[in-house]
Amino acid sequence: MAGVATEVVDYLLFVDEATFTERVKGASGFAERFSARGPRDRKGRSLYDLDLTRRLMKYPCSYLIYSPEFDALPPLAKDPIYKRLWAILSGQEQDPRYRSVLSLADRQAIVEILRDTKKDLPAYFAGAVRQ
Repeated sequence: MAGVATEVVDYLLFVDEATFTERVKGASGFAERFSARGPRDRKGRSLYDLDLTRRLMKYPCSYLIYSPEFDALPPLAKDPIYKRLWAILSGQEQDPRYRSVLSLADRQAIVEILRDTKKDLPAYFAGAVRQ
């Protein structure tokens, strides 16, 4: 499952996302409605918050982590995903590939949001995020 977990987590964290060359604009109100969805942490942040200036999401972790499909994954699938996610977000993973797309501030914000909003988050997510 390690290979699958790596692939899933890379998608969850938008690791291969292209950066925007200019701001995405619209007049439909979709961005505002979309950003208003989903759970918020104690600081008012959400994984639904859009950026649309340099990347798609303000906090680069997919809101699909809240989906019923993700929640329904059996422990044999979900546990390796959470372990890999924590390895990257906590700073245990030293691969420059992750360091170049996820700043310390990004990683810290994602962990804080998940701590406040994801009910089945493993206890090890209470640990410290380091450089």
